Amino acid sequence: MMQAVCGVAGDSDPVLSAAHELATLHERREQQIPGDTGDIDWARARLVCEIDRWVALRSPTPETSAPMHTESIGAVVDRMAHFAALTYHALACGAEAELHAAQLRLHELACGYEDLVAEVSSGARRLPDGLDSDTPESGGTQSIRNEPRTE
Repeated sequence: MMQAVCGVAGDSDPVLSAAHELATLHERREQQIPGDTGDIDWARARLVCEIDRWVALRSPTPETSAPMHTESIGAVVDRMAHFAALTYHALACGAEAELHAAQLRLHELACGYEDLVAEVSSGARRLPDGLDSDTPESGGTQSIRNEPRTE
């Protein structure tokens, strides 16, 4: 996953491919004028949903007593891609403190991601439900563009 969010495309795996694309979108987002990121954010939301659907289809049914994680795997991957983009941006700007902070967050997220994947794969952790509640296909754009729902 770290290779995918740090620039190495993983075409053979749909999650790694989506992670790489998320990283590319975050890099583009860093160069945009604030408030002019709606299209990028929309594309990110679609990729997060794709990751979450892929994970949901391939993960075992967790125990009903398994604790629920606060985020989906797609959301965690999106945050990893964000911190990878921040790392590159800080490196390019020579911002030493920002570089260290972004690298630290990326490393922490990578460790958390690995733990989460292991727990979901073993059925020891549940993921939040609601993959279809705010997806582009369902018309739900409220969290993406702060527009009212049209459902």
